Amino acid sequence: MTAPLVRPREKDMASHSREDYGALVGWSTEKIGDRMTLRMQSVCKPGPHRRGDVHSQFYFMDKQQALQLGNYLFEIAGESKPQRRPGWLARLLG
Repeated sequence: MTAPLVRPREKDMASHSREDYGALVGWSTEKIGDRMTLRMQSVCKPGPHRRGDVHSQFYFMDKQQALQLGNYLFEIAGESKPQRRPGWLARLLG
């Protein structure tokens, strides 16, 4: 049995909220069933970097969340989504 979710009081949230700033230096994804993990790596100071300088944060998301994130990133970058090229058979048959 899981405990019910209780919304923390605003004053309690202030002591638990945390914002980190850094430069994105890497990312990777891994599929786990119908979900995926997004691992983002950042640093908070100029290089050269040592292993301990790189901070990793993991995010778990479903396919819909991943699509929304990707579409949003294309939008804010002012780019269009890549178009899929037809396979070699479709190109051959015209």
